[in-house]
Amino acid sequence: MIIPLMIQKLGISQSQRSRFNPIEKNRESQAGENQFLSHERYTLNGFQRLLIYSFAFFGPLGTLLTPSFMPYAFRFYHFFLLFFPLFFINLKEREWKTILAFVPFLGYCLVSAYFTHNKDFHQDAYPLFRCFLLISQCLFMFGAAFTLRERDERNRLLFLYLAGFFLSLVIGYIFYIGYYLGKISFETIQHYSVEAQIGWGFLRFSPGTYPNEYGNIASFALSLLLIKYSEKKGFWVFIFLGLTFIAFLLTTTRAAYLSFIITMIYLCFTSSNIQKIALKTTFFALSILLILKAYSINFFKIFIAGIQTISFTYGSTGIRFQEWVKGFFDLNDHIILGNGFGSNILAHNVYLELLFELGLAGSLLLVLTLIYYLGENSRRIQKAFTQEKERQVVIVGLIHVLLFATTNHNMHHHLTWFIFLLLNMSVFATQQDDLSPLPNKQQLSLGSAQPPNPALQQ
Repeated sequence: MIIPLMIQKLGISQSQRSRFNPIEKNRESQAGENQFLSHERYTLNGFQRLLIYSFAFFGPLGTLLTPSFMPYAFRFYHFFLLFFPLFFINLKEREWKTILAFVPFLGYCLVSAYFTHNKDFHQDAYPLFRCFLLISQCLFMFGAAFTLRERDERNRLLFLYLAGFFLSLVIGYIFYIGYYLGKISFETIQHYSVEAQIGWGFLRFSPGTYPNEYGNIASFALSLLLIKYSEKKGFWVFIFLGLTFIAFLLTTTRAAYLSFIITMIYLCFTSSNIQKIALKTTFFALSILLILKAYSINFFKIFIAGIQTISFTYGSTGIRFQEWVKGFFDLNDHIILGNGFGSNILAHNVYLELLFELGLAGSLLLVLTLIYYLGENSRRIQKAFTQEKERQVVIVGLIHVLLFATTNHNMHHHLTWFIFLLLNMSVFATQQDDLSPLPNKQQLSLGSAQPPNPALQQ
């Protein structure tokens, strides 16, 4: 007490006081250290969010921004995946348990890809690169979900995703119209696509990717816009809807059409808002189909012909069926460990592809990993799905991912992992870690009751 009083009487400054008072000196040092750590944590969190937002925005753009020196299938957003280790700073024990649960399966895939790399494989297989995509995207999505803990962040990610998709849509229309006006060559469009295709007599719409993938992306975006429009009608949302629907049709992707039909059935049964606009939506879709028919783009004929051409002997279905038969024959010689990761990329069925490539051991490991993940987080998933809009978006996304996986190779598609991110954001959203049970009605009524007015009690 004597030293501080003497310091105060002598009028010594704050910086000089700390030299005489060791307690105050230690307090200042601790405050400075906390300020530094807080600034460091804020800077890291800001960069992590920038990575996640960039992933959501640039994903739908596909290869439109890919440098010319990179492989044709390399997507611009792949650059952001390189920074996934930054998400593993300051994780909680529960989060580490989730990550470590997937490590055995991812490690199995890596070893399998290494053996595939050292034998003859398809020229487009790139087993090690594909395995890097699987591992980095899986870990990136978990880390991103742990970082974005607020439920409001989901709406921001959906906005960024639709913004990126809208940009790709505009570029796609420029390519499409320019091609038919003779201003843009097919080779130019091919340069900015994974694979440009002519189907049913006209150019298939696919800026930055290939028609099947873009059709699925457009179907998902169309579903989100319908949910948005059913909640709050707006002129620009309506215009966005129309442009998306036309592009969706121009992809001529039968699998995407099926996903959209099933999505609409689900939404009509679960959303009163969608039910109210279902008739108007149907009338709007038929109007666009009739307008396109007037300009010699007869989608009614394309739908029927697409169903009639399904065959196990020729066409795209026939090619897929032949690859499935070949995969089973090859698997017969490697039933335990599989044919090797990346060796059956032409199967166009993710479930069979994983079985062929990883064998019974890898497939069983994957199933056990998913069972553990679902079991460990079952209460969180159940609680997350009590939010209607959140449930709608995730289930619509899962319809597009899981159904599309039966006829295409979307294991490494951006939409697949974007939905995986949204699912995990719902599971790991900010809430008590022990997930206390939902309050009963009595607790809710007590919690919502107004406090008594003292004036009325007197």
